[in-house]
Amino acid sequence: MHVLSRDRSSWLAPEQHFTRLTDPARLAAVRASQLLDGATNDVLDRLARLTTRLLHVPVALVSLVDDRGQHFPGMAGLGGWAGAQRGTPLTHSFCQYVVTNGTKLIVEDASVHPLVMDNMAFGELGVVAYAGVPLRTSGGENLGSMCAIDTAPVQWTVDQIATLEDLAAAAMAEIELRSTLRALTAAQERLQHQVERDSLTGLYNRRGFSERAKHHLALAQRTAMPFSVLALDLDAFKQINDCFGHDIGDEALVEMASLLSEAIRDSDLAARLGGDEFTLLLSGTTGRDSDVFIGRLHAAIDAANAREERDFVLSSSIGVATWLPEAPQSLATLMRSADEALYADKRARKLHAVKIA
Repeated sequence: MHVLSRDRSSWLAPEQHFTRLTDPARLAAVRASQLLDGATNDVLDRLARLTTRLLHVPVALVSLVDDRGQHFPGMAGLGGWAGAQRGTPLTHSFCQYVVTNGTKLIVEDASVHPLVMDNMAFGELGVVAYAGVPLRTSGGENLGSMCAIDTAPVQWTVDQIATLEDLAAAAMAEIELRSTLRALTAAQERLQHQVERDSLTGLYNRRGFSERAKHHLALAQRTAMPFSVLALDLDAFKQINDCFGHDIGDEALVEMASLLSEAIRDSDLAARLGGDEFTLLLSGTTGRDSDVFIGRLHAAIDAANAREERDFVLSSSIGVATWLPEAPQSLATLMRSADEALYADKRARKLHAVKIA
């Protein structure tokens, strides 16, 4: 890797420097590290401390540079306001030149180095000697610099710079490992969502509901707290599909799911079991509480019907079964009881789901 020369003719023009510093792909890679704005990382801090011991310097930094300043997720020996906020503006940064030139910057004495002698890192922070090597991703983006700093002039040796390069590689491995682990976690969460969620409505599917309902049952058994299971379906859903098509039928399902999601609390569950079949689990509720909830839900459905301009009218039949500590039941029994109550409600209701435009 080359070293940035003291010769001004080898430096980037200010506009080139700015362009590279603010390159969108580079900035995206820096931000993707999630190590900006005071973030800390124990491994990077350890590497900074190791740098101070191996290179015999008072300060070492893992510095990530964006278009606002430099950020130190790993650091050792830096005090004052810069250490307290783990970063500085670009006016106090040597590391920016490592980033934009993509090569090492070796400064033995900032007071006589033309590139940095006017930088406020020298004038205000007392950075006299500086050795920085790029922190470069496997994709080739320069995120920042691994740097060693002294407050007195230093004649850097070849071995010191080689050691710093090895430490920079270790720091970059930690940064990329974190990114990989976050990507794997996100992929796992997406897969879990696909397994447990209904793709049309976003509610839990049968599997997701069953798993979470088991936890609710176990909690109810431990705390002797009742809960209710509601079985719901859309009245005349087949006629909606037959008259207006499956796309309109899907709209009805999505709208119903939205109304259910808005009606329940964070402690409750809502699921689409298939077709037009929905189920709710209302924690801490008795049959009387469920009746109040059903009244509010019917009112919300009526309000949506009055508000929306569409070809159908939403209407739902609902059955309720309540788990009581004095008469415990299995989930399967509870859901069967809710289904039976649903069909009894359906028989008792005058169906009015379809309205011809």
